[in-house]
Amino acid sequence: MGFFVITLDALIVSVALPAIGRDLGGGITGLQWVVDGYTLMLAALLLTAGAVSDRVGAKRAFGLGLAVFLAASAACGFAPSLAVLVVARFAQGAGAAVMMPAALALIRDGYPDARARTHALAIWAVGGSVGSAAGPLVGGALAGWDWRWIFFINLPVGLVALVLLGRAASSPPRAVPLDAVGQVSAVVALGAVTYALIEGGQAGFGSVRILGALVLAAVAVAVFLTDQARGRTPMMPLDLFRSRPEADRYHADHTYGDDALRPEECHIVDQ
Repeated sequence: MGFFVITLDALIVSVALPAIGRDLGGGITGLQWVVDGYTLMLAALLLTAGAVSDRVGAKRAFGLGLAVFLAASAACGFAPSLAVLVVARFAQGAGAAVMMPAALALIRDGYPDARARTHALAIWAVGGSVGSAAGPLVGGALAGWDWRWIFFINLPVGLVALVLLGRAASSPPRAVPLDAVGQVSAVVALGAVTYALIEGGQAGFGSVRILGALVLAAVAVAVFLTDQARGRTPMMPLDLFRSRPEADRYHADHTYGDDALRPEECHIVDQ
């Protein structure tokens, strides 16, 4: 259910943008931030969120992420202006970023048997697929009535997910390091390039602030790659980009004893 609302909200907004624009104004640039602010935060925080989930426990992390997501959904629905809506969408993306890795960790902890875990991962993936397919349809139907309901619809689904979460086994926290340099540089790089692409259409890609944003993004990418190659605790080890057989061996070497993922499970997680 968590993966369902995450993917639903990545797509449901697009078809409602004309209605949002008529109600809140802001122009095409502002409306682009409504869509991209969510995916930006989801992508930028996803890797570090996995480490946070390990440090506080997957169950607690998932509950926290879902609570933030629901509160942000309510804020989106009640937003009096486009600026408030964009900020709330950023918060939605942050909550979704915490939920994603915590969900996979809950599946790992809840299904110690490899065959059952593969089946559980497949069901989890179906939730995202249904959300992707339903997003445009549900968004179009609700936007024709009142666009605010494209955000309110998350509330009953999320509340049911919170209730069901109480049945999940507790996940013990683990002491794992955080890659602060990698996280900050990733956020700066993704944020700067997203800003340049969105604002460049209005300001012109030759303007000083757009060129400055692109230069900042390039510098941040260089810092990120250097940190991942030489840092002591990289959040995205560059070894992951080796050949497929070596990557399979990397997965096998970096799982937990008898709970090692089988190759088919590795492919599901990679996707």
